[in-house]
Amino acid sequence: MKSAKNIAIIGAGPMAIYTVKELIKSETPLCLSIYDKEQEMGCGMPYRSGMNADYMYCNAFSREIPPITRGLVTWLHEQDDDALRGLGLTRDEIDARDFYPRVLLGAFFSDAFLDLCEAGRTAGHDIRLYPRHEVTDIEPIATGARLHFTAAGDSQAAEFDEVVIATGHDWPAAPNIGEADLVSPWPYTNITALPAGEIGILGSSLSAIDVIVTLGQTHGTFIHKGDDVRWFPKTDCNVPLITMVSHKGIMPEPDFFYPYPYAPLRHINAEAVEAEIAKGSDGLLQRVFDLLIAELNADAPAYIDALGPQGQTIDGFADAYFDHRVTMGGLRALRDTLNSAVDTMRNKETQPHRYVLLRGHENFDLILEHLTQDDRARFYDKLMPVFGDCYAAIPHISVKRVLALYDAGVLRIVPTGEESTFRNTQDGGVCAQTLDGELRFDAMIDARGQAAAALGKLPFPTLTKGLSEKDDLKTPFRLEVPAQDRGAIYCLAMPQILTQHPFSQGLPNCAELAQLAVQDMFDRMAGVTIRVSTVATTNP
Repeated sequence: MKSAKNIAIIGAGPMAIYTVKELIKSETPLCLSIYDKEQEMGCGMPYRSGMNADYMYCNAFSREIPPITRGLVTWLHEQDDDALRGLGLTRDEIDARDFYPRVLLGAFFSDAFLDLCEAGRTAGHDIRLYPRHEVTDIEPIATGARLHFTAAGDSQAAEFDEVVIATGHDWPAAPNIGEADLVSPWPYTNITALPAGEIGILGSSLSAIDVIVTLGQTHGTFIHKGDDVRWFPKTDCNVPLITMVSHKGIMPEPDFFYPYPYAPLRHINAEAVEAEIAKGSDGLLQRVFDLLIAELNADAPAYIDALGPQGQTIDGFADAYFDHRVTMGGLRALRDTLNSAVDTMRNKETQPHRYVLLRGHENFDLILEHLTQDDRARFYDKLMPVFGDCYAAIPHISVKRVLALYDAGVLRIVPTGEESTFRNTQDGGVCAQTLDGELRFDAMIDARGQAAAALGKLPFPTLTKGLSEKDDLKTPFRLEVPAQDRGAIYCLAMPQILTQHPFSQGLPNCAELAQLAVQDMFDRMAGVTIRVSTVATTNP
């Protein structure tokens, strides 16, 4: 049977993998061409060996990672003992509720990608892989798009009916803030190359935790004895002085126990939010926020009472939340916070307010494109900081290593407050204005996490010239390109996705977004009847 569509996928990380998983469900044969600038396809930058060290952990536990041809735990059990040792594991340590190093997940994704491609070929699809092929431009044409790419120094081009931009995360090689130049945390060797000295870390995201642990591994040794972790500097070497510099001066909280799959929400669930959307944009943010407060009142009444009446308003919620976090979230309080989180694991009892926020905040994603301009700005100013904080839970092994550095006297955290400024110094350092006054660092590492970026920042000049500056990337992520009569270009690049879907960095979100885009592609393929079959997967 003739292939119905010729489809190109740019990128070969998790977003591309979940896109391929959806595409090969088509019972109508498709031709898929997958391009990636790296030699090893499948793992993606956040999980690639060489970009990450083996002591950097992913904050998604095994069961949260959507299966591809099989789940992570199943894949781990399929490895022989020597392979497990190479991954830093024993068979007894495999657990569906555990966290694993990023590079281990990279090995899983690489294997799963190849298995998925083989499953697609078995199902009748033509799947072609192009490693070390860097796509440099996308040229919309009447019948779809022409891709321009380089391979082995040669410039080439190919035409496709459909294109999916699945390039994942994108980190600037030379980041900056204000008038200060920063050090990129990727690859991790940027960090290990820094000499010991006064080192600043901008941000308190999960990336910041990775940076802290990397500095600890570079300039000393973590000694693990049971549940106790201590850090000792290398002999005859200078000791680094590490300062986390963040807006609030608080740490992300340790991972805690919660039922997964998620227990249903009674108030702020998808059905209730959709009902509020149907009532119109005026007052939509307030109505959905009221659903969140109702959920907190039902599941965590003591917490919501502690926030007080003002803390139960949109304008006061973040202040009340962070007042509580500042009390409980500094380095001095981190050990108590960890002990409480460990207790939840031991007793299999959740922390109710955190579980509500973890589940409930993602339903705000449903309303963002329906909000008025004022309410959208209000959401990002008043609520998004809370939701970003509650999502960032740290694996306990990383918390213990952070505490070991704090106990050794080489780590502190400093709040910048509202009026922070940053500038380069004449001797090559960076000065930061903080609530503790102006601090000077020999180097400052950018650990703010993935930033959102407009469609105009895509690295494809011909494509971006044809896009309006006012274009928003809305579900199902199909770009409005006037030059096209047929075919389409879908954008699943993470920085652009984040402009409209700020909660979409997790692996479960990659699977959901890919499903939406592919379903739209199937729905609009003119003249082609697409029947969707089930591709078997196993979980965990």
